[in-house]
Amino acid sequence: MARKSSKSTAKKTTSRQKSSSGRGRTSKSTAAKKRSATKATKVEAAVDPSPRLTLDRRLDIAGIILALIGLLTLISLFSASRSVITSSWVSILRVTFGWGIYLLPGVLIGSGIWLIVRKFDRIPRPSLERVVGLFIILIITQAVIHLVLLPGDSDEAFALAAIGEGGGYTGALGLSVLQTAFGIGGAAIALAAGLLIALSLTLDKSVPSLFAWLPAGINHIQDALDEYRTQRTAKARKQAVMEAYPQPIPASEQEIMGPDSLTQEPAMQVTAANVPREWILPALADILDEGAEVTYDDDIDRQRARVIEETLGSFGAPARVVEISRGPTITQFGVEPDFVESRGGRTRVRVGKIASLADDLALALSARRIRIQAPVPGKGFVGIEVPNDEISVVAVRDVLESAAFKRLKSPLRFALGQDVGGMAVAADLAAMPHLLIAGATGSGKSVCVNSLISCLLLMNTPDDLRLLMVDPKRVELTGYNGIPHLLAPVVVELERVVGALQWVTREMDKRYHKLAQAGCRNIKDYNEQLEASGEKKLPYMVVIIDELADLMMLAPDETERTLTRLAQLARATGIHLVIATQRPSVDVVTGLIKANFPARIAFAVASGVDSRVILDQPGAERLLGRGDMLFQAPDAPAPNRLQGTYVSEPEIQRLVSYWHSFAGTISPGAPVSGGVVDAVPGGLPLKQMPLWEEMEDEQNQDPLYQEAVALARRQGRASISMFQRRLRIGYTRSARLVDSMEAKGVVGPPDPSTGTREILDYGPAAPPVDD
Repeated sequence: MARKSSKSTAKKTTSRQKSSSGRGRTSKSTAAKKRSATKATKVEAAVDPSPRLTLDRRLDIAGIILALIGLLTLISLFSASRSVITSSWVSILRVTFGWGIYLLPGVLIGSGIWLIVRKFDRIPRPSLERVVGLFIILIITQAVIHLVLLPGDSDEAFALAAIGEGGGYTGALGLSVLQTAFGIGGAAIALAAGLLIALSLTLDKSVPSLFAWLPAGINHIQDALDEYRTQRTAKARKQAVMEAYPQPIPASEQEIMGPDSLTQEPAMQVTAANVPREWILPALADILDEGAEVTYDDDIDRQRARVIEETLGSFGAPARVVEISRGPTITQFGVEPDFVESRGGRTRVRVGKIASLADDLALALSARRIRIQAPVPGKGFVGIEVPNDEISVVAVRDVLESAAFKRLKSPLRFALGQDVGGMAVAADLAAMPHLLIAGATGSGKSVCVNSLISCLLLMNTPDDLRLLMVDPKRVELTGYNGIPHLLAPVVVELERVVGALQWVTREMDKRYHKLAQAGCRNIKDYNEQLEASGEKKLPYMVVIIDELADLMMLAPDETERTLTRLAQLARATGIHLVIATQRPSVDVVTGLIKANFPARIAFAVASGVDSRVILDQPGAERLLGRGDMLFQAPDAPAPNRLQGTYVSEPEIQRLVSYWHSFAGTISPGAPVSGGVVDAVPGGLPLKQMPLWEEMEDEQNQDPLYQEAVALARRQGRASISMFQRRLRIGYTRSARLVDSMEAKGVVGPPDPSTGTREILDYGPAAPPVDD
């Protein structure tokens, strides 16, 4: 029994194995059949002889048909011989659209070409909204034609449409519906509203954006009118001056005519005292040179963009270049961070990771320095600024003739340069209201100061602007000596700088008293009030200090205190400061000075510490020099990188010579044109206006000076202690008397042992005789 049961069990097991193997063979054969059926289906689909037309092919065919219909319609309109079909077609179109039949072929041809070339990037993509907008514009045009021809009679409008005149049945029907519903006035308003909606649909823009060009157009028209009025006024003034005061006779003709011929008409002799002060601004074309045009290679920019994308991707920060802005010095590549896969899903690449790869990008691009602006203010990408192979010079004239400069109406406007996109940038000194310029030696700081001064001299007469310049280096600003805009010759002695700044402070206080008496809040309102009463207006005043470090070393407390007070209060009185330094350290550009100078220009510096001193952030250490700068506007969230304007020495010389011609030398009795600052006897160079009245008072002698000189000559010696005892004065006044006597050569230097001074000049009296 045991053997039988074991045998039966083995048989059952064998049968189960056979059945399972059979089922496996069946499933395998079924899968193979399915795979073969799938392959057969794919092969049949691949060799399907009747494929369906895709949407792109349909649009291409529709575009060709529309263009063909438009072309045939255009030929039929101007053809003398027509077939039955074309004649009927033209008759139907003429009755339907009236005079609009001449517009219809253009619409059909344009729509057909639009569909054919729709794949180009610069061509707007066709859509149902655009097509509807085009047809609405066509219908409104027909209705407007009928509205202009027959504004009140609908029956006559349909009669006119029946013979193919006016806007046809399309215009007559549309006008009839609107006129019945809203009346003649409401129909006109409805047509205007429909035209705006149709334009919005066709151009795919909002209604307010359709009028975005209007402010710029109005500004352009106003600029053109202002320029025309300015040129007309300048020509009228020049003509009036030339008629009133003829040109002087050249010296060669005077020798030929003889001296008697110059005195034949004494009425024409004009002295310097009665010459009117008529100033004429110089012409830009006569003073400044045009900038040279620079050609760019777009292939290089595309190649650099590809290298940037590959480099960022290799370091695990994938990104794509979405914008390329080429400027005169650098090219900014706008990089949009891409997404990376992580455990938590897809995350965008951090901006800080891209910013940390500046050196790797510089290595990949073989660039000197790369600056990364992360992110660009107001835009959704990171700016990678790569230096150009060739740096183009930004001429002052190009910026002065730009729309950005003409848009500013302030008398203290000046040209800054061009941004990373090559657009001109101008600024208003009155809105800053003070400017701090800092940078290393040779970075373009002095050129920027000269460019600013040149712009002010080109746009302002001496009646509108006065300048006070401080140049401890004696070589940068001394070339402007002699122009009528200067309050005094350029201050080059450090001992006089503090006194000059203190005078500016007193002048500011005087102007505030004048404003308070007139009830005005600023110099603009005060000048308008003076012009209304026919009085001479108060000029603006700009104080330019070329090197602040020397002043801070000589008198740090007085300089910082005076500059801070001027920066805090002088704006309303029309006094503005421009300070430059080549040593941006914390002991020169102190925190108190920085707090009152929100407008700053940083040129290339040696380290990031210096950049933080100027701009409160790094970035200036990566500039390229030679005019490459960061401009921090008072109302801007971040500094803007610019290439500063360049003014050459010949341009400065021409400008200075032009203003010297107004304040040059006057021969006796020779007529002159223009105004002068002060009239002096003929043959002598005109002197400039005194810097301040207090300076003249300081130059006057002390009331005890003559008595002190007489006492010293009687005693045969002089000393500070002797004047204190004999004249009963203090030490300070006594020392001042001794210094004045030494400066005028009355006494000599002090004796090292006794401190007494030897008398060098006894005057008319003889030296005392020793007993």
